[in-house]
Amino acid sequence: MEDTPGTEAIADSGGVTAGESRGVYEAIFREMSDAVFLIDVARSDHDYTFTYLRNNTSHQRRTGLSEDELRGQTPRELLGDEQGTVVAENYRQCVDKRRTIEYEEELDLPGGTSHWQTKLTPIIDAGDVTQIVGVARDITEQKEQERKLKRIHRRFETVMETMSAAVFLKDADGQYLVMNQACRELFDVEGQDIVGLTDDDLFPSDTARQARTDDQWVVENGEMIEIEETIPTTAGHTVRLTRKSPVYDEDGEVVALCGVSTDITERKEREQELQMVRERFERFAGNVRDGFFLLPTDYSETEYVNPAVERIYGITPEEAYDDPTAWLRHVHPDDKDELLADMEAQRDGTIQWPVEQEFRIEHPDRGRRWVRAHLDVVPDENGDPTWITGISTDITERKEREKELQRQNSRLNEFASVVSHDLRNPLNVAQARATILQQQAADELQEHLAPLLNSLERMESIIEDTLTLARQGETVGDMSSISLVDLVGKCWAGVETAEATLEIDEEFTIHGDRDRLRHVFENLFRNAVEHGGEGLTVRVGRAGEDCLYVEDDGPGIPTDDRDAVFEPGYTSATGGTGFGLTIVKRIAEAHGWDVTITDGRDGGARFVFDAVGLNDSNA
Repeated sequence: MEDTPGTEAIADSGGVTAGESRGVYEAIFREMSDAVFLIDVARSDHDYTFTYLRNNTSHQRRTGLSEDELRGQTPRELLGDEQGTVVAENYRQCVDKRRTIEYEEELDLPGGTSHWQTKLTPIIDAGDVTQIVGVARDITEQKEQERKLKRIHRRFETVMETMSAAVFLKDADGQYLVMNQACRELFDVEGQDIVGLTDDDLFPSDTARQARTDDQWVVENGEMIEIEETIPTTAGHTVRLTRKSPVYDEDGEVVALCGVSTDITERKEREQELQMVRERFERFAGNVRDGFFLLPTDYSETEYVNPAVERIYGITPEEAYDDPTAWLRHVHPDDKDELLADMEAQRDGTIQWPVEQEFRIEHPDRGRRWVRAHLDVVPDENGDPTWITGISTDITERKEREKELQRQNSRLNEFASVVSHDLRNPLNVAQARATILQQQAADELQEHLAPLLNSLERMESIIEDTLTLARQGETVGDMSSISLVDLVGKCWAGVETAEATLEIDEEFTIHGDRDRLRHVFENLFRNAVEHGGEGLTVRVGRAGEDCLYVEDDGPGIPTDDRDAVFEPGYTSATGGTGFGLTIVKRIAEAHGWDVTITDGRDGGARFVFDAVGLNDSNA
């Protein structure tokens, strides 16, 4: 603030006249950038009367008060009782102290509300203060800026204190200046004065030494660094991601550093767990014979392949990483177009997942191979497919077995045809002729014809069972819901049962091929009658939710023979073919049923069929 001249004439030591001094004074008074005003001081009894005399151009412009409006007014007349009383008290202090005083004040003036920094200087004449020169500087904008800065500072402090990250400020020598609440909790210094503390006061020596090295690098290079560090705390070690940034002064010098430290302990633990899972998966994938791969739906890159791709596709993992479609080079030409069409459908999203593919590979080392690929997708959080996962299996041996099975089936069909036509027709002729001979032959020939007819009948049974095994044993046809009472009743009626009795525990339905199941029940009933003797009882019922049983009260089957009876050709009955129970087992397995033999409730044999899937008859 500029010094203000008094009202007395300025002494002239250089020959300047009093009039010239007044002119200089007036020019200075008028042109000063600070607002200047002059107050007359009159003493009356024990009080003072302050009257405004004049103000300069700057004061007039800033207050909106002309010199004529100001002159002759007292503070209370000009500013009102409340403001005038306060202003007059400041003037009184200047007079009483008989020296310059400074203060800040906020005034409502015609020019608006303004904040002022005011300096009052007494003018003493003959030992009495007769006038006061006031110099005021408008600091309204400065005060508004300070208020804004305070609001920003309060907001900043609020943000800092509510942050979960630890925030701190150090000077260039490594002494802490500021810590937020999260940082105080982390370092266990709540309630302490942290100003002046260093890392040596907070951490073990090795941790503190590394922190000083990091701080020094930031200060010397003036650049931010980001580090992962392990901080020991009272609750154990915590892994932190810490960013340290330089703080500059107005001259561009680094005078401090600011740090923001985030707890990444859980993230690091998850990363370690994921890494461990990935390593385990890679060890597993590296030891399996199937090929694994992971890539985006646009086939733009290969995220992962296992070593088995080389054995299956004839390409190395490196080739697969360089080119996600390298495996197509070895696909058989007749299969490639279909695979390319599938890939295009995968890209444009028109394919239905999952995808099953079978195709041929012209392997450079192993020749022609068959591959089965199972593809599926990994969706993103919106359910849209983002990654394709694939498992590729070499099915060459399976394909070869299928071809061999087709050849065997073809030969079996040829055999069945021969048996059915080329053997059965002559057999039927032989049976018919033998029957005629038995009816017409003399008594001495009868003893030879009876065994002949029995042998021919046995041959017919063997042919019938052989055809059943060849054509029906391991396959099923049309499946339907079948009433057990109806099926079992017809099967019982189709078997020579002598004096045997059939009991059905309850009515329910089964799901299966009626023609195939007829062979099951007929063979079981025939087997029971052949081995059971007179007065035999056969029972059929359910044993649990999905189990069906057929049992008799005959002599039963020894435990040691229960597996053997299902083998082709095994029989303990005179004249048996040994195929009946084999047919039972194979037809049951073709339906997906398990069949076992146990003891019946009355000591006979009990055949139990599991996984049948039974329903009540009225369901």
